Amino acid sequence: MPSLITITGPIAGGKNTVADLLSERLVAGGRTVVIADVDDVAAMVGPPGAGAAGLWFDAHRAHGALVGQWMRSAVEVVITVGPIYTAAEQDALYGQLPPDAEPLRILIDAPLSATWQRATADPDRGMSRQREFHESAHARYRALMPDIPADLIFDSGELRASDIADAILRQADLA
Repeated sequence: MPSLITITGPIAGGKNTVADLLSERLVAGGRTVVIADVDDVAAMVGPPGAGAAGLWFDAHRAHGALVGQWMRSAVEVVITVGPIYTAAEQDALYGQLPPDAEPLRILIDAPLSATWQRATADPDRGMSRQREFHESAHARYRALMPDIPADLIFDSGELRASDIADAILRQADLA
């Protein structure tokens, strides 16, 4: 069965950057890797988008089904990325995994000042560059953070993404 690494945290917290670094390192080591981002699944919904169409939670369930299927494949490592905060969002992902799957749950935290700076510096970002949306998404994360299960917690406001990726690989025994 593939190794499963789940990465969650606030908007613009560095989740995708760390996931991409993990994938690069694992592929360089000869492993097959899948990155499954809940935001990419949500983006499959045409305009006005999953959130505006009331389909955000359906995107979480579709993401869980996708990850569950990859966990039943010959892929060696599955990395999930996204805002998996509430018990329902966690169940939408973890409830569709094979019974013997053991995820390594990573929480990448960052203060609002750091996430806002990253979002505004990235011209490819969409709604996360809108101040009100960004602050609202960060506030939701911050309110739910105490109930997000995590095996490892990193502060990307203090640590480099490469250091976080290296620590995850060591913990997952994939280094």
